[in-house]
Amino acid sequence: MKKLFLAAFAVFAFASVNAQSFGALGGLSMLTAKAEAGGFDASDSETGFHLGVFAELEVSDQFAIQPELTYTIAGDVSIIGLNAIAKYNVSEEFNIQLGPQIGFIGGDVGDAIDDFDDDGTKLNLQLAIGAGYNISEELFVQARYGFQLNDHYTGDEDASFKISGFSAGVGYRF
Repeated sequence: MKKLFLAAFAVFAFASVNAQSFGALGGLSMLTAKAEAGGFDASDSETGFHLGVFAELEVSDQFAIQPELTYTIAGDVSIIGLNAIAKYNVSEEFNIQLGPQIGFIGGDVGDAIDDFDDDGTKLNLQLAIGAGYNISEELFVQARYGFQLNDHYTGDEDASFKISGFSAGVGYRF
């Protein structure tokens, strides 16, 4: 957990030197947990919310990087996330987004992952794809889906436990 906070601090320290804008974001989140083992297959979805801060680094008129530090909670799952989203501006208002979302699982699900002993990890590595729309220079909306790339259960190749998520929200640039 300490390493995640240090990484977040390093990203935002770098971003503060070069950022064109900072802001806050928040909205609706839906997390889906999927477990598979020996022919058993189950999934469960929980709805909650996310809050966060971001910096926007313009590389060109059409391309920007948006590092984010977020907190998501839905049901028994909480995630502290460090995201690095690349944004391609299709027009002045509309952009498409792609990038990694790196999270650390907490809550009751994090406690359950601890029960895996050495066969589990709380690291949640996702590839996110989404879109955003600038309502004004300060206000925007965005939606993303994150596909989990790693597995929370590492003990058996025939078993799997993954958490993926959808988020939709608003952001405000200061």
